[in-house]
Amino acid sequence: MTEFENAMKKVADMVHAAARKSGEILENTKISYNISSERDKIAKIERKIGSQFYKIFKDGGEVPEFIKGDLEAINAIEEKIRQLEKTISDSKPYKFCTDCGSKLELSDIYCAKCGAKQHDNAEPQEDDKCDEAESCCDDCCDDENKDDKCD
Repeated sequence: MTEFENAMKKVADMVHAAARKSGEILENTKISYNISSERDKIAKIERKIGSQFYKIFKDGGEVPEFIKGDLEAINAIEEKIRQLEKTISDSKPYKFCTDCGSKLELSDIYCAKCGAKQHDNAEPQEDDKCDEAESCCDDCCDDENKDDKCD
């Protein structure tokens, strides 16, 4: 064999080795992806199981003792989230519906409670207690908007 033929054989062997290695890498990548996909399925089922236990716990049902602490921690976190959301909500300026008196955001064009179109001249309100009688809140505030301002 000539030097040229030897060199060509070496190049061909290297190309075949590289192709074989690329094929192995590709196959391993596919397998790794499939493993990851299967692990994601397990994680999704685990979250579903956890959600089901949490629902049972919130509804007052019996749950295994070893997870009660975690479920109570979730309750505490959800309460903190509600308080933070209320802080944001309380800091937003608002107005009242010109028809039924429900609390609205300044950008609301229609009242979510009665559907009345709002007028642009509605003034933002201060966070004071209701000026009207206690029955005011039964007439104008829905349960979501009732708070300590409506005493």
